[in-house]
Parts: sequence; structure tokens; C-alpha cells
Amino acid sequence: MSEAPTPRVALIGCGRWGRNIARVLAGLGALELIVDPMADALSDYASELGVRVTSDMTQAFADEIDAVAIAAPAVDHGRLAKLALEAGKPVYVEKPLALDLSEASEVAALAAEKGLPLMIGHLLQYHPAFVTLKQMVDQGAIGEVRHITSHRLNPGAIRTEENALWSMGPHDFSMTLGLAGEEPISVATLPVRVVNPNIPDQYFVQLRFPSGITAQVVASWLSPYKEHKLTVLGTEGALVFEDTAAERDRKLVIYRDYVDTSEATPRFAKGPGEPVNWPAEEPLENEMLAFLDAVRGGDGCRTGPEEAIPVLRLLHAAEAAAEA
Repeated sequence: MSEAPTPRVALIGCGRWGRNIARVLAGLGALELIVDPMADALSDYASELGVRVTSDMTQAFADEIDAVAIAAPAVDHGRLAKLALEAGKPVYVEKPLALDLSEASEVAALAAEKGLPLMIGHLLQYHPAFVTLKQMVDQGAIGEVRHITSHRLNPGAIRTEENALWSMGPHDFSMTLGLAGEEPISVATLPVRVVNPNIPDQYFVQLRFPSGITAQVVASWLSPYKEHKLTVLGTEGALVFEDTAAERDRKLVIYRDYVDTSEATPRFAKGPGEPVNWPAEEPLENEMLAFLDAVRGGDGCRTGPEEAIPVLRLLHAAEAAAEA
């Protein structure tokens, strides 16, 4: 990554996830300011991090600020990103880039017009286990990809401002689209409503791609157990990234299974799962390092608008299919 002075970042929004971003940016020596309507309640936390806190939004766009990170409620993402870009600041915005596709396109166009980095928080694109998995897929470790399954099951954390698809699905859609390398031609969705008849608690989304790859994404906040598991099935084996696995050496495993077609009747040849080594790095730190690199003019960002807008388009398509 490029070498230059550490950028000074203003963080807009310091709620549950924003605090994680604040912690990592402060640890990297990049956090200059926290902007949040609850500034008084955050004063002790800001003191712990050694940074200023204010409720005055205009301070995020001051001359001494080099870049802006946005972790406000999703409904405000597009508006705040445009304000920051208009002020000449590189922007990191938590997923989604915007709720509306047209607004997301406007933000992307503004970033291009200004020549400023725009990075979206699809965190798992920076998880070293997923990065390793994708590299292995690209290198043909499991032959040709045929099917992708992604489960994001979390007990609890039921929300009223968004459904389980928008809350949990973006990460899985981001990984699935990244592996497929194309957008789907067919989207089918089964929503499950348990707690609230108006807000689905679980989604089953089935995808078919132009190349013939198929995929299924399951997102639920009512599962009795927690599971974050991605399975990529190929013609010569499978790769499994299970972020919730108890043992580190089971988080990324390759199964060198394949179908033997040398005889008249195809035979499934079962092989033992082999742990795959991957770097011991914090995904969020990798993501923030990529943002800081982009601010300096580097090319570490993997989740610009060209990656994020197809994810947003798929979110809308899956939701529309659920309502059909």
C-alpha cells in the first residue's frame, strides 16, 4: 500500500457498529473527530479514544479533516455521502450505499465527477479467510464453480426499521456476486414472517446466473443458533468458509471431492476436509486500512460503487421477488 501521512478522518455516527469503526480508526491513529447527535453521551468514549466529539455536522467537512466515514442509519447514507463529497472529502460509507438505486447512482456519479474515493462497507471482502477462498477459486482449486450457498443466521437482533434481508443479506450478496463474477438473470425469494406480519424475519433467496452457476442465500434473525457459513461447490471439490466455527482451523476448509465419470455410472469420490491456512488479521482493520490507502491515492479498495451497486440492485430484486 502507498506510503503517506495518516489521513485525519471524521466519523459520522457512533452507534453499535460505529463504535467498532471508531475503535479501529483510533488504533490506526486516523480518527480525528466523532460526529453524533448523542455527543454528550459519547464524551467518555471519545476521551478514551483521545478524539473530539460533537453534534455539529459541519465540523466533519472542515479543512483539517481529510476524509469522512459514515456509520449513521441507512436512510441517511446517500445524503451524508453527497454532503461529504461536495465538501471534497473521500468517503467510506457503511452498507448500503443508499436505500434507493437512483440515489446510489447519483452518489457514485458525484464521486467520479469530483475524482474522490467512494468505498462501501462490505466487510467480508476484506476478511482474510474469504480473500483466500476467492483466490483459491480463481486459481481453479475446486474446478469450475457450480453452486454457492451462504447462510447468515443470527438469533435475536430483531429490528423494526428494516427487514432481515436488508440487515443481513448485503454481505452474502457481496460474496456471492464476487465469486460468480456476474449478476443473476433469475431471482426467486421466499420470505418467512413470524414476529411481525409486515416485516419478514427470514429469507431464502435463489439465484441463477448467465454462466449456469446457481446460488442460495439464507438470512435469518430468528434462527435458534448462529451460523455464518459460505459453501462453494465446484466440479472438483468444495470450499467452506464458516466464520462461526469454534476452531480456527475449521473456519476455512477445502474438500477435494469430485465426481468420477470414467465409468458408465458416475461415482462421487469423497475426500477428507483439509484446513486451509489464512492470515490472522482483523477484517475491520483490513477494511479501514484499505480506506486510508484509497484516501492516499492507493488501490486497496475492493468495494467501490462498481461492486456495491450490483449488490444494491440484487437487494431490490430479491425484495421485489418476495412481494410478488
